[in-house]
Amino acid sequence: MQNQTAKTLKGKAVAALEAGKLQQALKKAQLGVKKFPKDTDFHAISGFVLTEMKQYKKSIPHFIEASRMKPDDAQFVENLANALMQTGQIPKALEYTEQKLEQFPNNKELNRVLDEIHLKGSNWRMIVEHASRKLESEPDDVNLLSKRARAYSKIGFVDDHTRDVTRAYELDPENLKIAFQKAVTLHQSGDKDGSKGLLQSILEEEPQHRFALFQMSTIVSKKDAPEILDAVESAIAGSYEDHQELEFAKATLISKIDDLDAAMPQFARANKTQHDGNPYDTAAEENKLKQITGLFPVEAGLPVAESTDTPVPIFVLGQPRSGTTLMEMMLSAAPGIAGCGELTLGADLSHDIQTGDQKFDPASAEDFAQQFRNLMPPIPEGSTAFVDKMPHNYQRVGFLLSAFPNAKVINMLRDPRDVGLSKWIRRFPAGGMRYASNLAAIAHSANMYRRYMAHWEAVAGDRILTVPYEKLVADPKTYSQQVAAFCDIEWDETMMHPEKNTKQVRTASIDQVRNKISTKSIGGWQSVSEHLRPMLDGFDPALWPEYDLG
Repeated sequence: MQNQTAKTLKGKAVAALEAGKLQQALKKAQLGVKKFPKDTDFHAISGFVLTEMKQYKKSIPHFIEASRMKPDDAQFVENLANALMQTGQIPKALEYTEQKLEQFPNNKELNRVLDEIHLKGSNWRMIVEHASRKLESEPDDVNLLSKRARAYSKIGFVDDHTRDVTRAYELDPENLKIAFQKAVTLHQSGDKDGSKGLLQSILEEEPQHRFALFQMSTIVSKKDAPEILDAVESAIAGSYEDHQELEFAKATLISKIDDLDAAMPQFARANKTQHDGNPYDTAAEENKLKQITGLFPVEAGLPVAESTDTPVPIFVLGQPRSGTTLMEMMLSAAPGIAGCGELTLGADLSHDIQTGDQKFDPASAEDFAQQFRNLMPPIPEGSTAFVDKMPHNYQRVGFLLSAFPNAKVINMLRDPRDVGLSKWIRRFPAGGMRYASNLAAIAHSANMYRRYMAHWEAVAGDRILTVPYEKLVADPKTYSQQVAAFCDIEWDETMMHPEKNTKQVRTASIDQVRNKISTKSIGGWQSVSEHLRPMLDGFDPALWPEYDLG
C-alpha cells in the first residue's frame, strides 16, 4: 500500500513538472520527502524542480541526499556538481567534480561542468582568494597550498605557482598529489631528469598512477619506453573504465618504440575516449564567430581606447601547435621583453560583451585595458613589452586592438595538416581544445581560425604581422628581425636561440622549444596521411591559398 501511495505521489509530481507547474510539483515532491524519507526519487525530483526554478542553493541538500543514497547513479552527481557551480561555490564544485570524474571519467555533464569552471579565469581567482584567506590561519596546510598553486598556474602567475608547489613539497614530500605537481613543475622548468626521478618514485608507491604514467610517457627515451608501456598496459587491464591519460600514454610510447604510423590506431582510440566525454560543438563555434565579428563591422573601424600605457602588449596568436610558444620564447629572449605565457584575460573580459547586447565602444575598450593590466601577473620592473601567447586570442583580436592602441599582433601561420597531426597525437584535456580529439572537428576549427583572421585583416590588417612558421624555422634570423622591427623592439641575437631561454614552458611544446630551431617537423603529416582522411577532407582549400590542399 505504501509503495502504491509513493508511486502515485511521484506520478503527480512528475506530471506537474512536465506541465510546467513548478510550485505544484515542488509541493508534491517535498511531501514525498517527508512521508518517504528513504525514497531517493523524491529528493531527486525536489532538487530538479528547484533547479528549474533557479533556486540552486535550495536544491543542493536534496542532491546531496540522493547521491548519498545512490552513489553509483551519475545523474545525482551531475546535478549536485552543477548546483555547486551555479551557487558560486567554485572551490567545492571543482573538487567534487574532479573527484567524481574518477568514478565516471567519460560523463559528459561532469566534463561540461569542469569545462565551465576551467574556462573562466575569474573562477581560478576565486580559488586563489579562498585558499589565501584560509592560509592566513593555516600557513602550512599543504592541500590549500596545492590548490592555490594550481589556480595560480591557470591564470599565469608562474612564480607564485612555483613558490606554493615548492613549499607544499617541502612540507609533505610523501604526498603523491603534491609530488606529481612538483614533477610537472620541474619538467616545465626544463629539468627533465629531476621530473623523471620524482615520477619514478611516485610509480614505485602507486604503479597504476595514471597521471604519472602519462607524464612519464612524454619524457622517457625510446630505450626506457618498453618498461613504461608494460606498466601502462597493466594499468589499463586493471581499470574498469577507459582513461584517456592511459590511452594517450600507450599511444605515445608505441610511437617511440616503433614509429608514428604504428601508433596511429592507438591515438585514434585515445582521442575517441576523450571526445566521447567532451564533444566539439560546431554550431556553438559558428555562433560565437557571428557574435564576435558582428561587434566589429569592417566598415566601422575599431573603437579605440585613449590610453597607450607601457609595457606594450604583444599578442602572439594562431592555431595551437602553430609555433606560438616558439615565437614567445624568441621574443622573451630579447632584453626587456617579458613572456607571460597563455593568459585567459582576453576570453574572460570579452565573454559577457560577446554574449550580451551591449556595444563595445571606446569607454568599454578603456575599461577592458585597465582590467587586463590590473589582473595580469606581475612582470619584471623595466620591461618595455610583454607577450601574451594565448593561441585562441585569434577570436578576440578586435577587443585587444581596441583596448590597446599600441599593441602588436603576431599571427603564426602554419600548414594546417602539420598542425592537425600535432594536435591529434597530443593530449589536450582543456575545454577550449575539445576539437583536438576529433579529426573532422580539427579541420572545422582550422577553417574557423582562417575566417576569424580574414575578418581581422579586413578590419585592422596594418596592425597584424603574419609569420609563416615554415619560413621562420628555415630562416630564423631574417624573420626574427622582421618581428623585432614590427614590434618596435631592438633585435637581439638571442632571439635566434630560444632553446637557451630559461623561462618555464607550460604548453604541449614543452620539449620542442628546449631544442634548437629545426625544420624537421615540416610535412610530417604525409607519412600518416591515410590515418587523417576526415581531417584532410575537411579543410577548405579556398581558405588556405598558401598551401596546396587540393
